[in-house]
Amino acid sequence: MAERQDHGDPESPHWGGLAWSRWHQLDSTAERGLVPQKQGIYRLRCQGHPALIYVGISDRLSSRLGGLRRARGHPPRYRGHSAAACVAGHEAQGNVIEVSWALLEDLDRRALMGIEVDLIAACRTRFGESPACQFHGRALE
Repeated sequence: MAERQDHGDPESPHWGGLAWSRWHQLDSTAERGLVPQKQGIYRLRCQGHPALIYVGISDRLSSRLGGLRRARGHPPRYRGHSAAACVAGHEAQGNVIEVSWALLEDLDRRALMGIEVDLIAACRTRFGESPACQFHGRALE
């Protein structure tokens, strides 16, 4: 099996060789035009903590992050973003949730998913576990 490489600091503006946006509070991304309606990858963190809590991909970043903002606080049966309840739990503990994204417009879905998996694996290598809200916020068996 091929060895995965460490992609560096997950909070870096160049993590994994990508050009990430600056960090924004998740709630501030409701501002019209802030998040592009383009394909890419995004990462979530609790402000002031070194580990990421989620890494995701989307065909339309603005819509995906809007769905995540709206899904927080809904009952578990809500069919929104899979990480929403976990993110809401981090907020309930007094954390400020921040998001950053990188545009990846010319890739097919499989290539996007490959990058996502590599970055999740890089988090596991660096912190010894997947981001807290990955995989529906449950530990891998």
